[in-house]
Amino acid sequence: MSRKRTIKFYLITILSALALGLVSACSNPEVRSPLARTGCRVCHKVDIDPPHDIGCTTCHRGNEAAKTIKGAHQGLIARPSGPGRMAEVCGRCHKDEVASAEASAHFTLRDEIGALWGAFFPEDRTPSIKDFANMGPPGTERGIVADLLRRRCLLCHVYYEGDDYAGVRRGTGCAACHLPIKARACLKDRIDHRFKRQVSDENCLACHYGNFVGWDYYGRFEKDFEDDFRAPLVKGRHIPRPYGVEWHDMTPDVHKRYGMPCTACHIKGPCQKGTHDKEEGTHDKEGGTKTISCIECHSTGGEGKGMPMDPGIIGHRKGDLGRVSCDACHALWGFYDKGRSLVLQESPIFDDWTYLAVQGSSEIEKAVTDHNSGKTDTITMTDKFTGQARLGLWFQVFSERRWWPVVLGEDRDGRLRVMRPLLDISISYVNARGDVVFDNLRPKGQPLIPYTPHTIGRADLQRTIFVGKWLEEDRADKK
Repeated sequence: MSRKRTIKFYLITILSALALGLVSACSNPEVRSPLARTGCRVCHKVDIDPPHDIGCTTCHRGNEAAKTIKGAHQGLIARPSGPGRMAEVCGRCHKDEVASAEASAHFTLRDEIGALWGAFFPEDRTPSIKDFANMGPPGTERGIVADLLRRRCLLCHVYYEGDDYAGVRRGTGCAACHLPIKARACLKDRIDHRFKRQVSDENCLACHYGNFVGWDYYGRFEKDFEDDFRAPLVKGRHIPRPYGVEWHDMTPDVHKRYGMPCTACHIKGPCQKGTHDKEEGTHDKEGGTKTISCIECHSTGGEGKGMPMDPGIIGHRKGDLGRVSCDACHALWGFYDKGRSLVLQESPIFDDWTYLAVQGSSEIEKAVTDHNSGKTDTITMTDKFTGQARLGLWFQVFSERRWWPVVLGEDRDGRLRVMRPLLDISISYVNARGDVVFDNLRPKGQPLIPYTPHTIGRADLQRTIFVGKWLEEDRADKK
């Protein structure tokens, strides 16, 4: 054999061995399940919980016997647990859970929609999510409020996978609560498909962050948007913002300090009928209504699970509990952001917003940052329900952000509650031609609304005295 033929022979042999090794490596990945030795998981390395280890195509469809990527993905359902597919896919095994989830407040968002819509249009029936598609362009009052809800306000719901921040990126539908937060990102080594029955605090905080109930339980108060209020630079760079904003560390709720997760009180998730339909409401194992309240653990008779209440002091006396909420005395602090201004600009002057680039919206932050970097200006935001991008950016500012004082007031039932100016807002709209379509459109009625701060601790003396006087006056008025 000549020298050239010898070299050619050895090259062919080496290349053949390499090709064989590569094919072998691709067809036999290191996996835990017998179902993963062939098919989808040749390419997709997945960590999955045993109950759902039933084959990828059972939920995702596709063709695991195909020899090409295109063939394997034919008919693929990318998000089988999403709201549009969960009845078809998850519902085959979890029919009752899916049905009750679809009717829950987490899916209908009736509380969030109803609060804002009812403030602007008290004569209207609260529209559903589907109704928003027929509200018309933002040139009408109903159109602008609907656009605000769909593109700016309702960032936290099961239809949207969250902004482009680490702490809020999540699955949709069932996966929003039951799949780990990082599972939506294709991790370097494996994809996390470990569904969990118990909802973690990390999942709760993926929606309940910022100056809303949830963060306060952890003792967090959102910092102002301006650069001057951000944390000092570390090695010349800003610190990471997993939720898109920074926060002040406040005193956490006493229950958090004792290690209680969110589900210690919010026992059931949104898959139980009527969960959170009423304030502090859930269901017991038999499906009957069960009210979660402080009394369940802190009874006056001492039979509760926690520290018993003294029945002789203000607020604990017989007849007081139905007229005043526990947090009226026991809330350590509360959210009190005033003067929220929201403006839709279809042709924004980005230089005016550089100082306010951080607004808790990855789309706003990216648009302003890209402009400052000399990139093509982005002046669209997505509809968080349809994924459709539409012209205009929703900016927001506040006139004042405070965590004190805790303000008390009466709710519709005449019960003394903690209040916050959540509806102290104004809406403006400047179209692409620079015309001011709406200037400071404001809701009708009282901007203060009751809420339940999750900042429980030792009762505040001054508020307790105020509550005592209020109870005496209330009794006198009813005689």
